[in-house]
Amino acid sequence: MLNPQLDRRGELLHLLTTEGLPRRHVERLLDIAAGFATADAACAAATVNDGATTAAPPAAPLDLPLFLSLPAGDTPLRQAVEAAAARLGLRGVALDDATSADAVLAVAPARIAAGLPPGILMLRHPASGAAVSAAGAAAPGLRIINAGDGIHADPLPALARVAAMLRARQDLTNLAVAVVGDIHHCAVARSLIHALTTLGVPEVRAAAPRTLLPDGLPQLGVRACATLHDCLTDADVIIALPLLIERMSGALLPSAREYAACYGLTPTRLAAARPDALLLPAGPLTPGIEADGDVAASLGAIDAELAQSEQHLRLAAISLLAGGAA
Repeated sequence: MLNPQLDRRGELLHLLTTEGLPRRHVERLLDIAAGFATADAACAAATVNDGATTAAPPAAPLDLPLFLSLPAGDTPLRQAVEAAAARLGLRGVALDDATSADAVLAVAPARIAAGLPPGILMLRHPASGAAVSAAGAAAPGLRIINAGDGIHADPLPALARVAAMLRARQDLTNLAVAVVGDIHHCAVARSLIHALTTLGVPEVRAAAPRTLLPDGLPQLGVRACATLHDCLTDADVIIALPLLIERMSGALLPSAREYAACYGLTPTRLAAARPDALLLPAGPLTPGIEADGDVAASLGAIDAELAQSEQHLRLAAISLLAGGAA
């Protein structure tokens, strides 16, 4: 069965998920993103040295539209995508009322993609598998980037966390990574796990209430731990997941207080990890629940770094796919 994000030669058509994405494509995206990061760092250094604001040079303009099908309330994401389009010389196009972000809950993803001309479609949709469905309906020349489809996949923020690991550790093939929290409802966590195993991370562990762990963890290359302490012991990297209450149905979580008592990250619990362990949030954490107040307060710098890294990966994905769509 063909991978829907690859053409018959194995080249990238869309960025839908990290599941089944060949290692060379993962590494290429990370390398292109690193190039954007280097350019931005050079501009920042020039600004400091010269005392004048210096912007990274724009890419050669591509006469392509970048279609935005994004939740109307997610202003930071919309602004980030529009900024990426402007930097790359693409034309940002908010879809009209028939397929607008305001109506995205009611519009089938295939319908969103079916009538669009060649270009890039940045799609966020609450239905799992929406991006794959949109790719199946897309006309030749329309490239789709999944900005999150339900609990299925969200590749760019996942790759931003991989990039952070590479900056801190360089070699991923000797790491133990602990994933703590609601994997079942977290698309970023699923995408991150697929990327880590593709890149050769030898040990990925998970700790959470059983109801928040998906079936088939061993098949994903993940070891479910009986306790949080077992998961954190000698870990090199800790991925802290938010509790996505809005995606839960039924009594999946006895109470936030009970979760905090058993799985909330505190300095004492984190001491089980290696002294230089890297703590990476996979979304906004609630102080006193997923992490205590001191731990949550310490994450401001890494949150900003991850947001910048995600933007560089957004630029990488758009520029790479725009080359095939042009």
